[in-house]
Amino acid sequence: MLEDSGFLRQELGQQLTDSQLNAYWGLIAQYRQGPAKIQNWDSITSPDSENLLNYSSLSTVSESHTASQVSRLVVGKLNGGLGTSMGCVGPKSLVTVRDNKSFLDLILEQVENLNMEWKQKIPVLLMNSFYTHEATQDHLKGQEFSSEIIAFQQNKFPRLQVENLTPLPQAKWGDLAYYPPGHGDFYQCIQEQGILQRLIDSGKEFLFISNADNLGATVDPVILNYMDESKTPFLMEMTPKTPADVKGGTLYQQNGKLKLLEIARVPDDKIDEFCDQNKFKVFNTNNIWINLVALNDRLQQGPLDLTVLVNPKNIEGIDVVQLETAIGSALECFTDAVGLTVPRERFLPVKKNDDLLLVRSNLFSLDKGKLKRNPDRKIPQLPEINLGEFLQNIENFQTCMPVIPDLIDLEALKIEGDVRFAGKASLKGKVKLKGLNKTLTLPAGIEIVGECLES
Repeated sequence: MLEDSGFLRQELGQQLTDSQLNAYWGLIAQYRQGPAKIQNWDSITSPDSENLLNYSSLSTVSESHTASQVSRLVVGKLNGGLGTSMGCVGPKSLVTVRDNKSFLDLILEQVENLNMEWKQKIPVLLMNSFYTHEATQDHLKGQEFSSEIIAFQQNKFPRLQVENLTPLPQAKWGDLAYYPPGHGDFYQCIQEQGILQRLIDSGKEFLFISNADNLGATVDPVILNYMDESKTPFLMEMTPKTPADVKGGTLYQQNGKLKLLEIARVPDDKIDEFCDQNKFKVFNTNNIWINLVALNDRLQQGPLDLTVLVNPKNIEGIDVVQLETAIGSALECFTDAVGLTVPRERFLPVKKNDDLLLVRSNLFSLDKGKLKRNPDRKIPQLPEINLGEFLQNIENFQTCMPVIPDLIDLEALKIEGDVRFAGKASLKGKVKLKGLNKTLTLPAGIEIVGECLES
């Protein structure tokens, strides 16, 4: 492998270890082969009940079992993302969610409560990128936490120039020459950095890992018990599709084997069928349960064969690609991997300020670091929120909504332009607010029911 990547060794000098260089070259080699589109579309089907279980079918568990299982648990969070989509500087996990607590604060509170409940010391594993590592470490210095926090930095690979597939030179571009290669990088990093063996040596067997911005991804003893009793090596939580999720990765079955399907692998003439909710009814939440011993055994056989995702970028006029992998694509590397359809409450990501409005509102309360749905809301699904471009900046959002409106009876909210709430408001039904020509200021105490208001 290294002989084939001699040009990279010359370009990169001693910046990458041999193991990192092999991983990087593997991404490039797969990229050169082109996208692996599904060849025989008619041969793939929705997974059967053995490969895609339903949460309601899982057995309840006794407290004695749970105590033993929790003692072998590690909680991991993928913490490489910045808050740029919310107009924030720095790690997204340090954005304040509610009650003056950040995502990371709430994650640690959740685990601390598990430690107290089960009299354990569950390690927290944080995979940071070079964008987030230093700020996360600084934040953790002020935390009092009863168990170990293992924060590590994932790989830092050079962006490739599309024109000639050579790395952007660091001498000219500095950190702009680099990128974190996706959360599929997790496996190589914990093996290479000795973290996996260290966890196993300390008696840890199960890892529950999820995105740091998904506050619905909490430890569930029922799923943990299933992992233990069934000896499942890899479990991916899925949840039913809604119209907003149609492009998310899903599971399919081919010749009896469970596989992950991303939209990049779908033939162009089958995109509509992929997005339809009839054939592929669920999508990947990126809540992943892994048996660490099984993972270590598999890694001893060689690197995991993960699907490469191509992320095009433009760096000051130069077209580049970032070659990335996803943590969920390891599912295909384990013969007995399964999917599990879970309730939507386990998927509450905050990608934009649209989502932040929901989790800060009275649709939820906080209980031991967990978001709890408000039983007063009778509509089963959450409101559709579109705050518009102006309110995607966190400072504008907080200025315009110093007090979050009552959303209990809201079906949909669409805001265009500069709309400001002077105090508590109540929004019901389908509401449209426009502050395009000038600021639309709504007085404290206003109730808006299915209306369109303009400045």
